[in-house]
Amino acid sequence: MSPQCRGAPRRSPVEEGTAMNSETLTLVATYRRTIRASLARIWENVLDWEHLPWLHRRSFLGIRLLEQSPEAWRARVTLPPADAPREVGLEVRLDRPNLRYWSRTLEGQGAGTEVLTCLEPLDERTTGITVEFWVPGIKPAQAEAVGTVYLRLYTRLWDEDERMMMRRQALLDAGVIGYVPKVLRGAKLSKKD
Repeated sequence: MSPQCRGAPRRSPVEEGTAMNSETLTLVATYRRTIRASLARIWENVLDWEHLPWLHRRSFLGIRLLEQSPEAWRARVTLPPADAPREVGLEVRLDRPNLRYWSRTLEGQGAGTEVLTCLEPLDERTTGITVEFWVPGIKPAQAEAVGTVYLRLYTRLWDEDERMMMRRQALLDAGVIGYVPKVLRGAKLSKKD
């Protein structure tokens, strides 16, 4: 577990009255990687729900936003295959002070699953990530196989995201783009963002 996650409660701070998964969760895998993108680019990416079916076509067929705030979003996500699509309810919630965020499957296949991602800025343009995959109702004999599926999926998702974030940074550096993305409107930006 990364230093940002060590000793911190696994649960995120949530609004009063929000139900949390009370089922016992099993850690099935942990993914660690260095991403060639700043913390600012990663937060943009996490809040950009619209990019899922475009950038990650193999993993997401569609998305319909249900609710959004500066620190969270909730949506109905359509998963492949195209000839037998499945829908899940997904929530993403940021905990910026502790440099982490949760992705939770609220309904559908994998309901109750929680993915905790902890971020560690290594320098201005590099961020270490630690991703923990917590799954409900899993037998110990199944944990490794399920964990392997998550590791394969998240390796591909982060490969795609890293390329996009590096391209965005290059365009910002070249002055080709300079607008503040929708997901950051209203947020305070530092000069290096």
